[in-house]
Parts: sequence; C-alpha cells; structure tokens
Amino acid sequence: MSKQPGKPKGILKNKSALPSKSTEQHTPDPREVAIRHAQIIHSRREVEDQISESIIELSKFPNTRDSPYNASNPAPADAESFKDRVRLYQPSDYDDLIEERNANGLCGYTLCPNPRSRIAGGGTFKLVNFGRKDFNIVPTRELEKWCSQKCAKRAMYIKVQLNETAAWERAGIASIHIDLFEDDIDATTGDATKQREKEVENLEIEALEKTAQNARDLALERGDSAENGKMPKRSIKLTIREKTVNAPAAPSLDTDGQTHLVTEGYKTTFDPKSETVSQKNKSTDVKETTPKE
Repeated sequence: MSKQPGKPKGILKNKSALPSKSTEQHTPDPREVAIRHAQIIHSRREVEDQISESIIELSKFPNTRDSPYNASNPAPADAESFKDRVRLYQPSDYDDLIEERNANGLCGYTLCPNPRSRIAGGGTFKLVNFGRKDFNIVPTRELEKWCSQKCAKRAMYIKVQLNETAAWERAGIASIHIDLFEDDIDATTGDATKQREKEVENLEIEALEKTAQNARDLALERGDSAENGKMPKRSIKLTIREKTVNAPAAPSLDTDGQTHLVTEGYKTTFDPKSETVSQKNKSTDVKETTPKE
C-alpha cells in the first residue's frame, strides 16, 4: 500500500499556547504608586530638615571651650559629633554653616571657639603676604571668616571631603567618614614637619645674607665705602643746562610767486608765444586808430 502524504502543518499558534488573561502582567495600582512617591519625598524632607537643624546646632560649637581644648585639639565629644553630622553635607550646606557662624561672630571653623577676625580700615580687597612669593589679593570678606589662616586651612580640609551627591542618596552609606586636619598627624610627623620648616627658614636666611654680602662686594668694587655695615648713599653731581631751542620758521604759502593763479587746486598757465602775438596785434590796432595831425 502507498503511504498517504502527511498533512501540512499550520504556521499559526494554537489557542492553547496563547497567554491567558490571568497570566498577563499585573498593572500597578495608581494609589500605591502615589503613596510610594509620597514616602520617598517625605524621607528626603526629613534628611533636609536634619541638615538644617544640625547647621543651627553646629553654629554654636564647640560645647567645650575650656583649656586644654582648642581648635587644634578639640574635645573628643565635640569632634565626633561634628564629624557625624557633617558627613551628609554638600559643599553648599557647609558654606551655609560658615556664614551662620560668622553671623554669630565666631570663626568659620566649627571646632574653633575664637571669634572671627575683624580687619581695620575700609576696602573690599586686602593685600596678603606682600613682598613674598605667595603674595595675593584677597577679598576682605574672605579674610574675616576665620580667626587665623590655620583655621581656614582646617575648614577647607573638611570641605574638600564633602560630596555633591544629594544627602538622601548617601544617608544609608555607613562607610562615609570625615577626617579632621590633625587626625592623620601624630607627634613624630609633627616634629619632622617642624624640623623641615626650620631648615627651610635657615636656607632663606642664608640666601638673604649671601645677597647682602654680594651687594657689599659690588659696592666696594665701585669705590664705595660701607660704614657700620650699611650701604652709604652715593652723591652724584648733576649739572642742569637749559637746552637751546630754535623756533621753527613759518611755512611760506607763496613759494614761486604764482599762488594767485591757482583756483580750486588748478593753476592757470599761459603760452609765451601766443602772448607775444596778441601784444603785436594790439600795438598795430593802436597805430591804425591813431588820427593823423
């Protein structure tokens, strides 16, 4: 018996293979979405309120101001409280804290108990380190934020550790830690730093002495004499003479005697031959018109 050809298979999917309405993706409830967003906004507001409250509290720091505690050696409780509260700050929040402390008359560095400096005299800008390599022109307002340059350095050391990311995105990260400027400096390192600073200072003094000695040697070569280690004032004979100045001659407008022939930049010219002929004709006419006696 011959085999019957097989039936062609259809390309359409069976109805049983199609997804049923019960297996379709569940559409979220709009009310649940609104509640979830409201909770997120509420949590963000709570973090912002905590930062605002901490700025008000830190503007009155430090709580312990008795000796031996100071800006370089703050009380441990104040230091820990400050680092814990400022860890979620953005740089703009830290600037608000500095302004709030200045409004209270305190130094911008939170752990400093001293009042901020007041620069005498008017002016919007001040010259800093005049005559040195680090000379600069700084706004007076920036100088009055701190009690000293050391506190300004301590405050900026804190600011560079802050992040621009929103506070609520970093609130759950426990690894964020803020270090103080003196935290990573022990006594040995501090002594070594002072020793290097002293060596640099001695080198600068030696350079200045060498420059002064070179100036004295040069003065001796010129024939000057130094008395009491000071360079004398050299006397120079000056002769003041009056310089003879010749008054300039006035320019001549009529150089060739024919300026009267120039009209609006054009100079009239005459032909000598035609002029002689016309004069002869005039003399002949005069002879012919003269009556005979």
